[in-house]
Amino acid sequence: MVTIFESLTWHEVKVTSNSAARHIPLAYGEVGTGGTRVTLIAGTHGDEGPWSALTMKALLQHPIESLKGRIRIIPTANALAAEANTRNSTIDSPNPIDLDGVFPGNAAGSHTERLAAHIAPLVADSDVIIDLHGGGSWCVNAFVKRFEGSEQLAADFGAPFISNAPNKPGGLTTYARGLGIKVVNIEVGGRSGDEMYWHDQIVEGMERALYNMDVLSLPAAPAPAKVSTDVSKTEALRALVGGIFVPTLRADAVGTIVPAGTEMGKILDMHTLEELQVFTAPHAQTAMMLLRPEICVVEGSGLVYVIAQPV
Repeated sequence: MVTIFESLTWHEVKVTSNSAARHIPLAYGEVGTGGTRVTLIAGTHGDEGPWSALTMKALLQHPIESLKGRIRIIPTANALAAEANTRNSTIDSPNPIDLDGVFPGNAAGSHTERLAAHIAPLVADSDVIIDLHGGGSWCVNAFVKRFEGSEQLAADFGAPFISNAPNKPGGLTTYARGLGIKVVNIEVGGRSGDEMYWHDQIVEGMERALYNMDVLSLPAAPAPAKVSTDVSKTEALRALVGGIFVPTLRADAVGTIVPAGTEMGKILDMHTLEELQVFTAPHAQTAMMLLRPEICVVEGSGLVYVIAQPV
């Protein structure tokens, strides 16, 4: 059996890089000859990319005969950031720039602005964009961002939580929406003991979405998506002071709702182990959208949780 993945035609664009490398590749694969074109993109934030990229390869293990539309994959959109395990590239001057904030880019700008300028035509040449993010190397997430006009696409993923996406100036999905393209932003998974569970949930969601868009045929119709819990505007909970973060709620709590007063985690002084801050659930129903599942050192102001309330 020849798979969709094995049938990809790969392309590379050379992007200016650091002085030692001169250039790095922006690689993307394409398959299919007609019908709806879906572009899957991962790693606009370098520390989130590997988990999302693997879901693409798993999705494309279906036989090539099952492909009814066109698929393009960009597994690593921000390679220098991925190499450094950082959100943004380290070679922008004078300051790091968020790739997911500079679309449609600038061909004569910084490294990241040039990346966006190379990716923008691939976005524009799409009917649907699935923008894969997730928790990455330091946290785990369990929600999908829903955009007006693409509600069914978001619902197809059956994530524990679903929120209305903000209008982010320069964002990849904002840019795509402005061109009339259907979009969804997947904030699911990340490093934890459950990382392959979330990997499989993303793959199932993509299969369902592509089947419903008549891009992929399957031996049987996918099971209906679980109904996601709608939540209010998200809230970020940050460290008041730096120290050792010790989670009380671990990876199995992401995607759940906990009652007010539930201890979520605490920060200890790294010199004396004095308890400096305790995180407790503030709402009668506190939706755990994002959390740090492991003991780690955090800086003062560091993001520790994203929460919301069901609506």
